[in-house]
Amino acid sequence: MKFRRNQRSGKQIKPVEHTADAGFTIKGGNIEELFLNALKALYLLIRPRPKNKKYVLKKISLEAPSTEELLVLWLNEIIFLAEQRRMAAGDIGISVKDKKLEAVLRLSEAVDGGEVKAATYHNLDIKKCRRGYSTKIFFDL
Repeated sequence: MKFRRNQRSGKQIKPVEHTADAGFTIKGGNIEELFLNALKALYLLIRPRPKNKKYVLKKISLEAPSTEELLVLWLNEIIFLAEQRRMAAGDIGISVKDKKLEAVLRLSEAVDGGEVKAATYHNLDIKKCRRGYSTKIFFDL
């Protein structure tokens, strides 16, 4: 299995104004980078801080009828790990292909600084563009 790691996120995550939720415009040079940048946007909201240097590896396998649904499943899995298990991902290897996601996360015990209930499907549409992929994602706070 080939995993891609995100090397840059710079201008690829931008906040989007919304009355009740938090939203971001996300870009990525490939679909894996888009998923990783969406995770980084989520972490801007929950701000997990590692408690110690111990870590565990966790494999995640997800499948969905569409890439948009796969993105929401992915983010909600990360929210579950942060909120319920108090774990934060450090290094992440990820592969997204044919509406399937395989990831290996290096998780450490963490203290979070914000609460996010869920990633939503509101206006969610992943688009292929000249320089990769883009989408808007909203989180229920």
